[in-house]
Amino acid sequence: MSLIAFTNACILIAISYVALKLKNRLFMERFELWSAPLLTGVACIIMMMQPHTVNGFAAVFYGVPVIMAGLRFGGIVAILSTLLPALYMYQFTESPTLLQIVQDLMAPAIASSLFHRKESASGYVNIPFLDGLKLCMLLGSVRILYNGYMQAGAALALYIDELFLFIIFTLVVTILIAMYNDDNRSLNLQRRLELQANQDGLTGLPNLRSFMTIAQNTVKLRPLSIMMIDIDNFKRFNDTYGHMQGDRLLCEVGQILRTTINEHDYAARYGGEEFIVLSHITDDVELSVYAQKLCKAVESHRSSSLEETNITISIGISISIRPQIDLLRIISEADEALYSSKHNGKNRSTLYSSMPLITSKNA
Repeated sequence: MSLIAFTNACILIAISYVALKLKNRLFMERFELWSAPLLTGVACIIMMMQPHTVNGFAAVFYGVPVIMAGLRFGGIVAILSTLLPALYMYQFTESPTLLQIVQDLMAPAIASSLFHRKESASGYVNIPFLDGLKLCMLLGSVRILYNGYMQAGAALALYIDELFLFIIFTLVVTILIAMYNDDNRSLNLQRRLELQANQDGLTGLPNLRSFMTIAQNTVKLRPLSIMMIDIDNFKRFNDTYGHMQGDRLLCEVGQILRTTINEHDYAARYGGEEFIVLSHITDDVELSVYAQKLCKAVESHRSSSLEETNITISIGISISIRPQIDLLRIISEADEALYSSKHNGKNRSTLYSSMPLITSKNA
């Protein structure tokens, strides 16, 4: 029995490792409501196909994949994960009973869902080892007590075998949790690196590299407008208050833009004291109101440390009339319009044309 139990435990660990890699390689987390039950069910069936001990003790491993599904995804996925192996038991095992299905599959699914944490479903939080230990103790105790009741007067060897399997069962669950948590840490590290590669370290806005990727894809599909935004008199502000206050001002203006732009628009830091916004608005009048809204949002803001300072922005706007227009040309036009706004008094916006779009109160 010992050799078979160890063999099944090793097979289960190997299967779980492959399932983790498949999930990541095939991006199956996007379709976890069906992919997780499918992978879990297949793992259960593979375990059912392994050699059993004379007394059927190896069935304790059937539910381990279901346990991991319950801890990771919750009750719905765990219950769905039992359907495929339950069907297999009815079709291909000798004299399957409802009690076997409940004990080997349904009980682990329900019990593991009790220890599920919503944060784990996001993939950003590890599964606590203590939860796995509590779950194993719950399932192991119920199994030992039930088998002791059903086989009253059984030899001491039976209880020793059950205790031995409980220890292996606990070790396997602990190893699988460790595997998941380690894989989870690797994915989170990858996410952080990707975020850092696409995020401006000072303002927290997307950087120009990220913006260009989004804008290039968008301009191929539909018309859009580009806003180039510059903080007025930023060099003077830096010289007067210092670079630390200048950095704080950049963060504050970036946050204002982030919260003021329309839901489907995209703001990024262009560089220095400049920001860039991709908007889906292409109507001149609507853009006029939109730009004025951004100017007023910044002008009405008072810095947390320099409340007496009046901060304003200038905006240059260019519109792509149709899809497939060169993005760099649109940005260049918006930059020229920004220069016009700066030249004509600041704290205003200008459409790429010979006529000002709006004129707001001068700084």
